[in-house]
Amino acid sequence: MLYFFIFSIVLPLGLFAVAWNQCFWTNFLNCLMIVLSSALAFNYAQGLANMLNEKLPDWSGFTEFLIIWLLFLIIFSVTKAVCDQLSKFPVRFGKQFDQAFDIAGCVMLTIVMYGWICFTFFPSPVGEEGFNQMMKNDLPSMAGQSYGQVVFELPSKLGMGGRPFDMSEYAMTRLGRAADEANHAD
Repeated sequence: MLYFFIFSIVLPLGLFAVAWNQCFWTNFLNCLMIVLSSALAFNYAQGLANMLNEKLPDWSGFTEFLIIWLLFLIIFSVTKAVCDQLSKFPVRFGKQFDQAFDIAGCVMLTIVMYGWICFTFFPSPVGEEGFNQMMKNDLPSMAGQSYGQVVFELPSKLGMGGRPFDMSEYAMTRLGRAADEANHAD
């Protein structure tokens, strides 16, 4: 229940609060940068994690999660710095539309970032039963799977990338790995 409360209520509210002071244009650009950064991070994380696991096999459950977030933060920071240099002024739509567009941009950014965070919960090293159960049934699972299907599975089925990606299989293998490592740690 604690996991559900934190990841289904507190996290989305926190993301909404962070995005609230931005205009629609800034939130729209941030959404695009999140999708780009997450796609690049995801595509390179597993290969880097496998290389690191050969050197440090005890970290196997932790490396993929750590590398995916490290790559995401690096790529997002670089793209954000470039974007801030290229787009120095917010785009406004006129006084009567500004508030509505700003709220729409805030909601859009919250949904995209929440989906990405929930997607990264699948390879997270948390194998505790309550967390694992939440990631099989609740809102974070639906958000993460939806993000994975739209950003990774759909393009792979349209011929982009080297091999088709199956979101359900990815989620189950990652959650199973975390639970297996938690069971063997006892």
